[in-house]
Amino acid sequence: MSAPIGLVLRDPGWRRGLPLGLYVLLKGLDATALKALQTYGAAHPVNGENPISFCNVFFVAQLVIGLASLIPGRASIQPGIALLNRADRKLLFIDAGLGLFIGPIAYYFALESLSVISQTLLFALVLPISALLARQFLAETLPRGFWLSLSLIAVGLLVPGGAMAAVGGHGDQLSGYAWALTGVLAFGSTAVTGRTIATRHWPTVVTVGIPSTISALLFGIIALVLFGPGHFHLLNLRWVVGVILIYGLTLSLGSTVALGLAYRQNNVATVSIWGSLTIVVAIASASLILEEPLGMATVAGVAFLLAGIMVSHSSNRSDPVLRRYIS
Repeated sequence: MSAPIGLVLRDPGWRRGLPLGLYVLLKGLDATALKALQTYGAAHPVNGENPISFCNVFFVAQLVIGLASLIPGRASIQPGIALLNRADRKLLFIDAGLGLFIGPIAYYFALESLSVISQTLLFALVLPISALLARQFLAETLPRGFWLSLSLIAVGLLVPGGAMAAVGGHGDQLSGYAWALTGVLAFGSTAVTGRTIATRHWPTVVTVGIPSTISALLFGIIALVLFGPGHFHLLNLRWVVGVILIYGLTLSLGSTVALGLAYRQNNVATVSIWGSLTIVVAIASASLILEEPLGMATVAGVAFLLAGIMVSHSSNRSDPVLRRYIS
């Protein structure tokens, strides 16, 4: 006997998968979109100046995320701040400094000096680095299968890296690898701060809204110091406002909202494993949109990389802090 149509439509399976699939798509397109912005801005200077900088990109993106949390949660701002003692505020400051300031800056400049494919592969090191830092500073034991996971990830990096070296590379600069290492360490270090924050159950307006807004204002101040007030005048140009707001609203805010919805309807292990597909989306979009070379060595490297990540995720399926590593 067939099920009634109404019951089929109310099947929660597709509802659980929709926000997760949307997150994978939007987050996976992040690096490709940002690289396209960098390239387009360099090719279309305004008054001799690149209108796209890390300052205005992250100013808009983080301001959008911060206000999206502050406005609906404004009633809980004062009570939330009252919950924090001096040590709590220091913890939030360090976490925001690593995850919202140092990490994004390193991410931007790594992407400026590397291809999207190289950058995506290198940032897969965040997961094992997080585990090692948690062991060092929180005395946590390494998860089962950690060394197998790390070995697979290493192979996933070495296979395409060796193939690119054999043909002379494709424009990657040494400074990009230094920035990538800085970004990996910064994002990986949020495992230490994030562990404590995740167990405090503070309101989102405190953990996301206030830090993101303050970080956005800091990027605005940096833009004023480095480029002067005229740099903000460039944002009045319609095409600049359009592309940055599309990046900020659709990709940054969109992926954040989609991830939150995904966690409401799926467990951590499911989101973590399927979230790994952002790597596939990033590399595929870089190949299709930016025409970055995608050879068999890269495909093989991605396969090893995903295998290593899934081994790590399956060993940590009950860990609530995993969500920070893929967001």
